[in-house]
Amino acid sequence: MRWNRLPETPNAPGVGGAYVGTSGDTLLCGGGANYPGKAAYEGGAKAWHDAVYSLASTRSKKWAVVGKLPRPCGYGVGVSIRQGLLMIGGADSHRHYADCYTLAIEDGELKVRPFPFLPRPLAYATGALVGSKVIVAGGTERPDATAASSSAFAIDLANLNAGWKELPLCAGSGRMLAQSAGTKDTFYLFGGVALNPGAKGVEREFLSDCHAFTLGKEWRRLAALPRPVAGAPSPCPVFDDRILLLGGDDGRQSGKVDASKHAGYPKSVLYYDKAADVWTDAGEGSAGVLSTGCAKWSGGYAVTNGESRPFERTAEGWLLRPE
Repeated sequence: MRWNRLPETPNAPGVGGAYVGTSGDTLLCGGGANYPGKAAYEGGAKAWHDAVYSLASTRSKKWAVVGKLPRPCGYGVGVSIRQGLLMIGGADSHRHYADCYTLAIEDGELKVRPFPFLPRPLAYATGALVGSKVIVAGGTERPDATAASSSAFAIDLANLNAGWKELPLCAGSGRMLAQSAGTKDTFYLFGGVALNPGAKGVEREFLSDCHAFTLGKEWRRLAALPRPVAGAPSPCPVFDDRILLLGGDDGRQSGKVDASKHAGYPKSVLYYDKAADVWTDAGEGSAGVLSTGCAKWSGGYAVTNGESRPFERTAEGWLLRPE
């Protein structure tokens, strides 16, 4: 794999929870949240954003500001479909949302169109395109949730009037901040975080179990990750028979290290061989960020913005291409 740097988005210090995807040949990044003044552990306040940026090509030297989301929000799911970037659910400082919209660049302008809403609010979920269907899984339904969802929903892009349909429950734990990937007929769900009651309130359990749902069939258990992973850029890159998991939080520092002393998230890359059902450690990549999207673009996969450490963001971007 070859990593090429993309221009930074003009939203310094960057955001976490952005919706990332494409409209035709254009890369889009919108929404998200950050701490523009100072970190939360220094008394800083979280700000939510609605700006949408576009990058026309790898030759472009800077992103353009093309419009706004219907409201400031982030931490939903972004999936690239024929109609543009599909933004699914998300949250702001007050609530979670079931709202869905498509973002498309037409004649140089951003068009925001309503899309069938989810049956219930979801944020911190994961999703991917599977054939003609978009599937989302996990997440939480409200800011004060004490458990993550084990539900999954699918919508057929060829029959939008039928709306979102609930899929059979996954055999694993409910989870948020999971990673996913889609092929022509199968949805892959990797790791994430479960919420459990603890002595000091809700506690996070970092997960390594993996599952797959093939259209028309049931969920099946896959080989577990070699270590827990949560929040890695998603939908994950798919190259032939391999799915790549880029960085993510392994939980080793979570709750054990003061945020001000956090060493940053790992840049390790894992790849999953679909045919052999085997995970392999592929060394380190260039992006060590959480809570951002990953979009197939310009012969590779683009990652931009995200959380580099707790409460810290980055505006940097990368394009991952095969050698």
